[in-house]
Amino acid sequence: MVDTNLLLLWFVGSLDIKLVPEFKRTCRYVPEDYDTLAYYLSLFSRRVTTPNILTEVSNLAAQLGKRSQEFFETVFSKSIGVLEEHYVGSNSAAEISHFSEVGLTDSAIMSLARGQYLLLTDDFRLSQIFQKEGGDVVNFTHIRPINW
Repeated sequence: MVDTNLLLLWFVGSLDIKLVPEFKRTCRYVPEDYDTLAYYLSLFSRRVTTPNILTEVSNLAAQLGKRSQEFFETVFSKSIGVLEEHYVGSNSAAEISHFSEVGLTDSAIMSLARGQYLLLTDDFRLSQIFQKEGGDVVNFTHIRPINW
């Protein structure tokens, strides 16, 4: 399961790797981070997401300005098909014990991923909480230097 920021990085890098350090929502990454992420994701036959994550990615990508239409037409709409999307009801997500700390999207992630999926995130707080709750998680920050 891929968290929002990393899924956005994957999509933006797929559109144009030069956009990664230029786009305000991915500027904390370098092109090598996209390469690391793409390689890591290629190791898995399934990439899981939720409607909450896809909505956040869509909203953030809309800030690409003049490139946003190209993003939605060439990358986002076609790549959604390679993702396995699972719905978690907001009521179920709100029952997660850390709901007030992590919010709706991350609670849905925790609800779905626990016991089923490895979570890939760069959100330190989410990774710590999920790991303490017994979830399997990889913090992307720890694998970023692989291609530097």
